[in-house]
Amino acid sequence: MKNPPLTVILFALLFSFPLPGVAQQKNLSPALSSLVNTEREFAATSLKEGIRASFMKYFADDGISISPKPHIYKETALKTPLPKNPPARRLFWEPIVADVSSSGDLGYTMGPASLKDSAKQEVPSWYGFYFSIWKKQKDGTWRVAVDAGTTSTKVVEKYFGQQVTPAIHASFTPRLKTPQGNAAVAELLNCDKAFSESVAAGSVRSAYQKVLDPQSRALREGLVPLAGKEAILAYLVKGTALRSLEPMHAGVSRAGDMGYTYGAYRGSKNVKAPSGYYTRVWRRDAKGVWKIVFESASLVE
Repeated sequence: MKNPPLTVILFALLFSFPLPGVAQQKNLSPALSSLVNTEREFAATSLKEGIRASFMKYFADDGISISPKPHIYKETALKTPLPKNPPARRLFWEPIVADVSSSGDLGYTMGPASLKDSAKQEVPSWYGFYFSIWKKQKDGTWRVAVDAGTTSTKVVEKYFGQQVTPAIHASFTPRLKTPQGNAAVAELLNCDKAFSESVAAGSVRSAYQKVLDPQSRALREGLVPLAGKEAILAYLVKGTALRSLEPMHAGVSRAGDMGYTYGAYRGSKNVKAPSGYYTRVWRRDAKGVWKIVFESASLVE
């Protein structure tokens, strides 16, 4: 078995010290910097205290992990025995794309991830891309609301060490008539349902054409992140389409400008069991219309 990749070793060393030069990028707003810094603290805590300990600390009490099915992480973790040697499993990850709502209470991060189990030398490292939705808690701390991701190959290594890119999207100024609270959540959930119905009724590509933001991104199993509306649409022509979508939950920021949904999908209308689960981030465009800015789709293992 080869030694861990050099980028992984450097990444572990990097997290052993403060990261003022990386975490405090000049192009990040204070709200976005606080989210990115929390993500980096989360990753550093994982290397120092172990994966489960860090997840228990940085997940919200009702935080959902989609691995492979949606479940409340803390409840499942407490019922699952710890591995014999927790420190042997080392998970490396860092954000390369991030965004936060104008009200500073909802955001998301995405980036490369790599798992190494030194107790099993014959097992190669796992590679993938993670995608996390974060909510600001009452005490002002960021905690994970939904965590998802996809598997990939060693090409993931080249994504480590990059500065965070703030997500680009159309600007929206919240209006007095913008739905708030439960009304906003119901509106977004209905929007997701309407999109699901349009996918089931006709062309998958046509349905996505109408709701994708020009700068949208997507994660699919075995691939590097798809960047831009055209890249996603091109993939939908030959890639695995998400059909028979079933929205399960939605959440919206206080400003009503950013929200998220997740649910089940099937690769075929004739398949009864879910093929996997999707997670989406939506943002209102300049006209106040909800658009998908990020979508992750993971398979049921």
